[in-house]
Amino acid sequence: MNRHDPNTLKRPLNNTAKQHRAKASVISKFRTDEPVDQAHESGACLSPVSLHTMSRKGLWGLLLFLLISVAAFMTRDFNLYQALPESTLQVVGCPPPAILIHLALTGYSFTIVVPVLIRMATGERPVVGWRHLFYRSAFYPFYLFSMALPENFVAVVTIGILLYVVEQISVWAYMYKHLRGVEV
Repeated sequence: MNRHDPNTLKRPLNNTAKQHRAKASVISKFRTDEPVDQAHESGACLSPVSLHTMSRKGLWGLLLFLLISVAAFMTRDFNLYQALPESTLQVVGCPPPAILIHLALTGYSFTIVVPVLIRMATGERPVVGWRHLFYRSAFYPFYLFSMALPENFVAVVTIGILLYVVEQISVWAYMYKHLRGVEV
């Protein structure tokens, strides 16, 4: 007799409908046809394919940084001030002291590491971008202008690689955490 009661018929239908909606929302969270940047900006959970793409993007950035580092190594003894005309030197002025560039490199390193560690601790999505390739590579011309690149080349390369490693660890930790959650 309970089968014909309208209240009992609604309850299983509502629970089934809720379950189907929940499954559909989980499936929509892990869509693989959404581009990485669009999924990242939309706030949706990243799909496994998007996470792998983000990891590869960081590795491509590391490869480009290493190529720029090789080019900087080849020109480390070049005196840029002798190559510039006198009128340009008057506008540019004297080269910056190496200690200021050291401070800028140290400050930049902390501004990268601290947010990455905070994102890892809170479980937020990692951020991988191309602009950091420009920032890390900009220290080569700075040291070249100050004529201190031969002494500081290894430091710039090491810090650049370590920053890429920290970013990749955050991507891999996020990937491990969320892919393991999907499988369970």
